[in-house]
Amino acid sequence: MFRSVNDIPSALNSAFKMTLDYIYGRPKGPLPDAVAATRRLLGMTDESIRRDVYELIQWLREQPDLPNTLDGVELEWWMENYLVINKNDVNRVKENLPVYFQLKTILPEVMNNRDPKLDDDMIKGYSSTLLALIPTIMDGGRKLGVFTHRPGTPASDYNPVGIAKQLTCIADLLLAQGMDHIRLVLVMDLKTLRLGHLARYPVGILRRFFLYAWKAYPERVAQIHIINPPVILSAGLALFKPFLKAKIRKRIIIHRDIDSLFEQVPIKYMPKDYGGESPSMIELHEAWRQKIIDHQLYLKTCVAKHRVLQQT
Repeated sequence: MFRSVNDIPSALNSAFKMTLDYIYGRPKGPLPDAVAATRRLLGMTDESIRRDVYELIQWLREQPDLPNTLDGVELEWWMENYLVINKNDVNRVKENLPVYFQLKTILPEVMNNRDPKLDDDMIKGYSSTLLALIPTIMDGGRKLGVFTHRPGTPASDYNPVGIAKQLTCIADLLLAQGMDHIRLVLVMDLKTLRLGHLARYPVGILRRFFLYAWKAYPERVAQIHIINPPVILSAGLALFKPFLKAKIRKRIIIHRDIDSLFEQVPIKYMPKDYGGESPSMIELHEAWRQKIIDHQLYLKTCVAKHRVLQQT
């Protein structure tokens, strides 16, 4: 049985990062608390996981255009995590999984060159924004993410494609290492949003991203909280709302003061920048950036191998 990267002794960690001889798989022994909790909340048991994963793998092998296995991961473990992100719905997995494999050709602008050290889109994305994923899981299996534009950086440096690349990398690593949540709660701090930021969005890519990437990585968004709303908020909402499903649009909550946010998102989970107990925005932002750098070989394998088969 393979172990997750988190279980590898630090002295050996760098060696594993340099080769795909290591396969991401189910950890030995009990699952990490947050990972195990997501399965309990979804009503998943060891027996149901074995049954459903077996069915899905057999189904996958019957699809002539899809790969029989996934390089770099233990297929049973990856499929279990994909079942989690699909709310423990086998039929939903069968609907979304082909899109996961097709995404490499549907969105090459996002899926290719996902290297934070070398890709200009990602370099600009990281240098002009802050994205913090809180490691502590909230009640109900909710994971908190906080996003803001960095103050003092020109809007011309903002790169939404780089942000999209970052998000798909995070999703790929969670599927390989263990889904630890059921739904996302997003806090968007728009204090420094400018019209120049909105002008940077390529509408064609944005449309394909919301239509296909969200289906390939079907994260459930429980709420979107907007704090420090700018005067141009209506313009920002007008840009995004056409691409959002009606149920997601209904989950957007605008807060005129931050205290109303804390009535729904306990302050202790927020980054210390907002008075919370979690690490700072920059610390969490850089931690995920480094993680994406450390796992470049696997992320490149995802693009090269986790895709629709070439027709002969």
